[in-house]
Amino acid sequence: MNRVMHRNYRPVRSSLQTQRRHGLTTPAVAIALLVIMLGLALIVDRIWLETAKLELKTAAEAAALAAAAELASDNLLTINTSIDVRMSNARQAAAWIAEQNFVGGIPVTLNTDPEGDIRIGYLSQDSMGIRFEESTANPTTVVVAASRTRANNNPVALFVAGATGLPFGDVAARAEATVTNDVVGLRPIEGSPIPALPIAIWEVDPSAQRTDTWQSSIEDSRGADLYTFDNESNTVIGGADGIPELVLKSLRTGGDTTAANVLLLDLGTGMADVGVTRQFRSGITFEDIEDLDPTLNGELWIGRGATLALTSSPQFDSAHSTAYQNMIGERRVCFLYSSTVPQSQSPILTATCDRVVAIRVMAVTANSDGSSDVTIQPTVMTTRTAMLAGESLN
Repeated sequence: MNRVMHRNYRPVRSSLQTQRRHGLTTPAVAIALLVIMLGLALIVDRIWLETAKLELKTAAEAAALAAAAELASDNLLTINTSIDVRMSNARQAAAWIAEQNFVGGIPVTLNTDPEGDIRIGYLSQDSMGIRFEESTANPTTVVVAASRTRANNNPVALFVAGATGLPFGDVAARAEATVTNDVVGLRPIEGSPIPALPIAIWEVDPSAQRTDTWQSSIEDSRGADLYTFDNESNTVIGGADGIPELVLKSLRTGGDTTAANVLLLDLGTGMADVGVTRQFRSGITFEDIEDLDPTLNGELWIGRGATLALTSSPQFDSAHSTAYQNMIGERRVCFLYSSTVPQSQSPILTATCDRVVAIRVMAVTANSDGSSDVTIQPTVMTTRTAMLAGESLN
């Protein structure tokens, strides 16, 4: 009897011990889950802050580029524009672009006061390296300091603040943009062709008899001033704006090739209408340069003693005149040529191009003799496809 009772008692005791162990492990599991959740919350908040920092960096870079582009505006070409106006416009441009960017779902705001978030000056080099100095004397550099911090009362709200007890986080970003005209070449970048026209303008007449050259009309300011580009409407209107103009004259039917002061360039298109029209519309691609000369490696080195010898023609047809018409008011890079050599098939020439400049097309007239008159004026533009002095030739 005792043996039977003993046998019945052991299973009951074992069951109670099992239940007791289950009861003891439940709090441990809850604690472990809480630790894991807190860890996940911290990870989520860290990712949230890193994303906010990246967004802020993007906004600061865009603002700096916008301000630098404003410093390099056509106002540089006129003598009446105040430097204070240029700097104020640059700050306003930076602030406007910044507001188009969001960090944590909130637009980025910049203080446009002279002592605020947008500083303007230039870069200088000394024994300690390159440093930024604020200046109103010919400023070329913009530094933007964007922040979302508790110090300026706009921190980034954390994603799971209730779980971590940390309701806010601080992020800051700094970006610098510098403009320079020390351009020694052009290079297409991925997804962005060179914003250049396939044309070259006569740079200077060695005999000093012709005035329809870049040197005479533009640099010596002897050209007429009949048109203005209205930035508000983005259109060309009549009236002087203080910027001289040059009329580009192509070859008339049966005319002397030396009478023209502009050339159509073969930049990988064979000067075929389809390719030329595309380049007028969207620029010069890597494939264009590769087709032109594989040894160029997609780069056009020109300036600082480097020249390009390109097949060209002073003759433009109706398709080219239409291409000009479609881009009135737009800015493009183009080339300057210093000399030409006739090829066996007239009117084909080999042109020596030695500089790049920026122009804006102001007016176009197609003449009955097969030529065209295209009025252009110099402009200031920025492009990431420009290669600067100091870069190595391949």
